[in-house]
Amino acid sequence: MDHNVSGTENGSPSRPPQEAAALKGPLHRVWSTLGLRPDKNYVEETENRGIRLTYDLKDTLTPNRFVGLWRMATGFRTIYIFAVVAAGLAALSRSAVFYLLRYFVDDVLTGADSQWRVPWVAAGIVVLALLQGFFSFGMGRLAAQTAEGVARRLRNYLYDHIQRLTFTYHDTMQTGELIQRATSDVDTLRRLFQDQLIGIGRTGLLFLVNLIALTMLHGWLALLSIPLLPVGSVASFFFFRRMTTVFESYQSQDAAVSNRLQERLTGVRVVKAFARQSYEIDRFEEENWEKYRRGVQIAKLHTMFWPIVETLTGAQLLFGMFMASRLALNGEITVGTYVAFTGLLIATIWPVQGIGRLVAHVSTGLVSLNRVQEIIRQEREVLDKGSAAANGRLRGALQFRNV
Repeated sequence: MDHNVSGTENGSPSRPPQEAAALKGPLHRVWSTLGLRPDKNYVEETENRGIRLTYDLKDTLTPNRFVGLWRMATGFRTIYIFAVVAAGLAALSRSAVFYLLRYFVDDVLTGADSQWRVPWVAAGIVVLALLQGFFSFGMGRLAAQTAEGVARRLRNYLYDHIQRLTFTYHDTMQTGELIQRATSDVDTLRRLFQDQLIGIGRTGLLFLVNLIALTMLHGWLALLSIPLLPVGSVASFFFFRRMTTVFESYQSQDAAVSNRLQERLTGVRVVKAFARQSYEIDRFEEENWEKYRRGVQIAKLHTMFWPIVETLTGAQLLFGMFMASRLALNGEITVGTYVAFTGLLIATIWPVQGIGRLVAHVSTGLVSLNRVQEIIRQEREVLDKGSAAANGRLRGALQFRNV
């Protein structure tokens, strides 16, 4: 495995002597073009396949977990911000389609020269769809680049850091627990950066852009179409708090199952020699059943949360469409406005329905962050300090007597 950091006596990664030269790499030129400066807490290193970022992950240890995630993204913050901007532009392109449909229904279909304007409207819809696809692709690409970079750096750091921890720590820490945190929890953090965090930004921008578009169409009707959405947000907050506790318990039990399996597979010869197969099977079934029970608790939380959110958003959607149809029948809004309003209303409420899934995944990601930080928080064993000098050349001899 490629070592991304090299340790010092205080557990921080050592800085390579070519740091000054490395800071003149391609990424530095990009930053200079954008008027940005690299973060002082990391250094670029040139390698065969591009840029590698070295960062002391102990700087991510903070009581605020979201601040820890922001620090963990050091070196990738710029492209992650660009990913959020791309999500906003994609939402803007999508909202513009509904305004174009409004123009098509109200002006083009009733106009005398509609045969000339229809191709232009169709071309406009195609262009907006292409823009939405382009910005959505850019958002996904930049978010994936950030997630993979953060996960790669974290894996390399843990690989190096775990080997330098004290014997006492390894004697008390279960191997299965370390494996679980260095693999499953790191992958959960990767998905958090790639899908969930960018999803929250995308959902917020979709809601904001579409709400502004609704208000521009008909302010009073827009206010009638969102009163139940704050209730869903409050339900999501309580779901987030509960899910964090339950998932942390589930992850701990999952690590216990992995540790039990790892220990028994390692000592399978001893188990067979003493005919302890039935005993070990029973112990493993107990651990596995406890994991199943805690997994059922997570499933129950989902079964309680989703019907509430779906009912609230569905009722809000039906009420908004009903009020818009009444206004259209009374002639207070045009047919084109009604078509655009219903499309924007669906586009506004849909992200709220998906916020529950994002809340669940973010809560699990924050639990994984805590579990990984517990390893990072451990101090490394000091191997290169001390003033005692050897009295002469060291020589070793090993003897077996009366064996």
